[in-house]
Amino acid sequence: MTLVQKITGWGLFIPILIFALYGIVQEVQAGNFRYVRNQTYVEECGACHFAYPPQLLPAETWTIVMSELDDHFGENAELDVETSTEIVQYLHAHALGVAAPSRMSKMMRNIPDEPPLRITEFPAFKDAHAVVKEQLELSSIETGFLSPCADCHRLANSGIFDKELLHPGYGPASWGSSKPE
Repeated sequence: MTLVQKITGWGLFIPILIFALYGIVQEVQAGNFRYVRNQTYVEECGACHFAYPPQLLPAETWTIVMSELDDHFGENAELDVETSTEIVQYLHAHALGVAAPSRMSKMMRNIPDEPPLRITEFPAFKDAHAVVKEQLELSSIETGFLSPCADCHRLANSGIFDKELLHPGYGPASWGSSKPE
């Protein structure tokens, strides 16, 4: 390899590396890499439903949810003390409002003094999903209809819910039409 080829190679590699690192820093600052998975949480809670990212609910709500596992939305989901403690610590450490501001921080807007137990009951969630009923031509949306996030949000398992990253046929490209394409 000649000196010119080496210089050219490094001359191309270094700017690409800098560009990549800059992108990573921007994403971290935007809060997109805050999502930390706890395997116990995923195994225990994800066994019955989508293991919702902790940053979708404030710590107060997670405390109530975890303290009422004997009647978890109509089901018995009790855990042993050690497992429950580990999950509560994880949920509190990464709960909405605890970590650095992120795209999820808007969920904190207009929260009543007693935060709801369901993510789908948060005012910001309702605002973000108001178009769904019209888009799907539904007269009403039943409780739980919007709960399986991954049905529309293809990166939900990574804690990413950007409207631009929905499954095809849902989201901004379809908004304004009465039905997904």
